[in-house]
Amino acid sequence: MLTNEEILLKLGQQEDSFVERKSVNDLNDCLKTAVAFANSTPIGFPAIIFIGVKNNGDIESIPDLDKLQWSISDKISKAYPPIYNTTRILEKNGKKFLAILIPGSPERPHFAGQSFVREGTKSVVASESQFNTLVTQRNSKAYEILKWKGKYITITRVPKQQLLNGTTVPKHNDIWKGKVLDCNLFYVSLEAFQKHGTLALSIPLRLVDVNFDPKNDWLSIEYES
Repeated sequence: MLTNEEILLKLGQQEDSFVERKSVNDLNDCLKTAVAFANSTPIGFPAIIFIGVKNNGDIESIPDLDKLQWSISDKISKAYPPIYNTTRILEKNGKKFLAILIPGSPERPHFAGQSFVREGTKSVVASESQFNTLVTQRNSKAYEILKWKGKYITITRVPKQQLLNGTTVPKHNDIWKGKVLDCNLFYVSLEAFQKHGTLALSIPLRLVDVNFDPKNDWLSIEYES
């Protein structure tokens, strides 16, 4: 995170992708700005919202700094999933102001409001796990694979077709028992149990075909390599 000295250096700089200034009378879109920073800033890199600072860098007189800090925290807390942020009270030329530090979030995407799901006859706020499931369901392949995380599956490696003197060389598939370690929208991590030990695999999801192994009554993953 930035030191107080580094934050003060940014106070007089022009607004950019990582810095925004807001006067005390212009706080309505603090939540929107916080969500945008969390979603767009490189993960772990801190963006800053200066509160009580005009566009030209002049610091306003803030009668109740604690009340202002509570109000900002309350606004940002409405984001979903919650956004990590930290507040610094800084001073320049005898005037105090707030600096809200919001690092790029690994939990993105965030939204300026909560997500809801149905439980029986009620609409309730989605838990973090339910929210993650909703996001993953955008890709049904990843969603199906994640059902088998930590469970046994069949892994089949299909060699690419090769030609020898104009003749197609017969392919011999490698078939292993394995486990799903993890999966997201981009790749799947697997553990294949081979005769002489285990093999860790990370395969782009676009190369994976998902089927069902009726012999073992579990998932079957096939990929070409």
